[in-house]
Formats: sequence, C-alpha cells, structure tokens
Amino acid sequence: MRYARSEAKSWVRKNLRGYIAVTTTPFTERGDIDEDGLRRNVDHILALPGVNGLYLSSIYQEFWTMTTPERKRVAEIVIESTAGRVPVIVGTSHTSVRDGLDLAKHAQAAGADLIMVWPPYYGPRTDDGVRAFYEYVSERVDIGICVYSTTLAELGYFLTPELVARLAEIDNICAVKEASLNLNGYSAMMERVGHILPVSCPLEEYHLYGLITFGPKIVPNFLLGSSRPLYMQNKEHPYCADFFQAVERGDFDGARESLRSILKISQRLHGRYLTKGGHNVALTKYITGLFGMAAGPVRPPLSAPPQEEIDEAIAILTDAQLLPKVATGH
Repeated sequence: MRYARSEAKSWVRKNLRGYIAVTTTPFTERGDIDEDGLRRNVDHILALPGVNGLYLSSIYQEFWTMTTPERKRVAEIVIESTAGRVPVIVGTSHTSVRDGLDLAKHAQAAGADLIMVWPPYYGPRTDDGVRAFYEYVSERVDIGICVYSTTLAELGYFLTPELVARLAEIDNICAVKEASLNLNGYSAMMERVGHILPVSCPLEEYHLYGLITFGPKIVPNFLLGSSRPLYMQNKEHPYCADFFQAVERGDFDGARESLRSILKISQRLHGRYLTKGGHNVALTKYITGLFGMAAGPVRPPLSAPPQEEIDEAIAILTDAQLLPKVATGH
C-alpha cells in the first residue's frame, strides 16, 4: 500500500481505473493449486483490453474451498506476478473475524493495495455485529478495505445503504462493490453514500446509468470485480474496452453501442444465473479455459458444469464471434 489509512478513500478514486477484473484459481487434476498456471493467468488477464487491476478471492476464485495457507499462497503468487503493474485487491473474507484478520494482515504484508472484506457469509448476523466485525479488522490493519453489498443468496447478508453509511465512518473503509442487481437498490446506495464513498457496480449497464444519473464526480472511474472482460470480448471485438473508453470520453451513444453487444452475450450466459441468486462458477471457469486461461477442475462442493451448459455456452460465444467455429476446450 502506498497511502496513509486516512487517505484510503481518496487513493481509490485517484488510482483505480477501468476494469478491476476477477481471477480464478486453476487446479491440477489432483486438486492442487496449479501455481504455474496461476502465474500465466495473471499475464493473460492483464493483457486483456480494458483491464487495469485484479481482484482475487472473489466467488470465482473458489476461496471458500481453500485452506488459509492456500489462500495466502495464492495471494503471494498473484501479487508477485503482477509486479506492481496494476493495483491488486485481495479478498480476506471469512466467517471467523480472527482468521479474517490473519488474512488481512498477510495481504498487507505481502504488498496488496487493498483488501475486500465481505460480511461474514454464514450464521446468525445483525447489523451491529457486522459493524463490530469490520471494526475489529479495520482497527488492526492500515490497508484500505472494500466491502461487498449484494442481494445474491449465495452470500445471504445484505449491507444496506444505511449500514454502509455507518461503515463509511471508519477511515480505512474506502469503497463498496454494489450488487443489489436492481436500479432502485443501486440508486439508493449512490444517494446515501456516493458522495463519501466510491460505489462501484461491476455491471456496465449500471455504471452507465450511474454516470447519466449521478455524474462522473460521484460515480467512480472503475468497475470493481467484473468477470465479463475475461470472456465477453477478444482482441478483434474488445467490447468491454470499447465501452469503457467511450464512457471516459463522455460518448454515451458509443458506450450504448458496446453495451448492446455485451448484454446480448451476458443475458444468455451470465445474467440468467445471477437472477437465480448466484454465480455459475464452474461454467465460468470452464469458459475461461476456452479463452486460453489455465483452468482445471473445480473443487467440491462444486461440480463440473453439465455438458448441455457447456455446449450452449460455446454456441453463444461462437455466434458472438468470440470463439472460433470449433472450440477445443482446455
């Protein structure tokens, strides 16, 4: 980290830009972490159009299937492989506040730029208890802390705009990833805390709506934790990069044109799973292998995507000219 904890909020607004992309964890056939594959994936993702940061230990990285030492090792490899080229956000979410703090201290010492801390993702929880969870961690580290507000059932605890406003009083809580998945929820978060805390939705359609409705002084210049740049564009059709370049120019008509292409793919491949309450981690991981990333199997309790989902995804991406006519897998 390259800022004082009291500067975390302003550092985020000044230094994050474009897509802060999620990562995945490649495993060997034995289920071990494929460390060489992970290093290659870092270079692959950073070469993608529009990507200017990495977010690891998201839902796509299967962090809850890993031991604490494995999570630390993954963070070390990604930070070392990134070598300061872009900001790195390390997820340190945990059900145990002490284990979460252990991961947070490790991320700070390893050279992460920020950490992401979800509300505890299991068991009885209250707003006061969740705030105490964040206070416990924040008081013991100096690194900036991002929080995750989502209505998705896979997390099961929604950080309301009112609770986020209380969390924003903590000096090193510096951004919120907003995923209520409805415009009313996004607008409510923007109206309540957007003037004091960067609020970023990883979905382009919300980002564009926010810019039109609230303006660039409120909406931050980045999309935090997006998976779409990994598989909804290629070098010939850089839909995501084109979208972001257009919004930076203030060319909202151009952004809408790119957005139409993104949504045509997303509604069939991504959004349909979100509307069911979660991410299709196994299918997304398989798809990243089609685009040249190291992938491998998922770990239990996940299972491999059914063949019909694979075939449908390949057809969608082939129709969009993002994959060649014959996709060979990984």
